[in-house]
Amino acid sequence: MIAKALNFVTNELNSFLERNTPARKTMAKLSGLVTPDGGVSVAENNTLVISVVNIAEEASVANQPHITRQQNDLVKKAPPVYLNIYILVSALFNEDQYARGLEWLSLAIGFFQQNAHFNAAHVAMPLGIDKLSFELVNLDVDNMSRFWGALGARYQPSVIYKMRMLTINSEAIEGILPEFKDTN
Repeated sequence: MIAKALNFVTNELNSFLERNTPARKTMAKLSGLVTPDGGVSVAENNTLVISVVNIAEEASVANQPHITRQQNDLVKKAPPVYLNIYILVSALFNEDQYARGLEWLSLAIGFFQQNAHFNAAHVAMPLGIDKLSFELVNLDVDNMSRFWGALGARYQPSVIYKMRMLTINSEAIEGILPEFKDTN
C-alpha cells in the first residue's frame, strides 16, 4: 500500500512538472538516497528524488475496536493501521544545474501546496486508497544537519512532507461475536 501511494504521488508530481516546465521528461523518481552500504543510489543527476524517511502510526486513531455488522452477525476484525509516511523530496542536481534544481524543488513545493489533499471521489487513486493529505514538516538547521547525517548523505536542497493517514486494513476476521438481545 505504501508503494502504491508513493508511486501515485510520484506520477502526479511528474505530470505536474511536465505541464509546468519545458523539459518533457520524467523529473521525479521514487528512490532511496543511499544504498545500504552508503553509496549513491540514484544514477541519474538532475532529478527530484522522493524518499521515505519515516513511517509512524497515527496515534489519534490507533487501537480503536473494529466491530462491524455482516448480515446478522457482529464481526470482530483487527483494527486498521493508520500510517503517516514522512517523505523527503530532494533536488539532486549537478553543480552547474543548481539553480534549475531549486526551480524544480519550488515547483514540487507548489504541487504539494495545490494538491494538499487527494480524494478518491475527485481523483482516480490506486485501489484501496481513499484519501491522502500532505503537510510540510519544518526542521531547524541543527535538526536538519542531524537528519542528513542519519541518512548517511550530504545535504541537498530538500523539503519534507508528512503524508497523512494511509490506511492498512487486512480485513481478516478475528471472530464472530454473540449478539445480546433484550428479552423484555
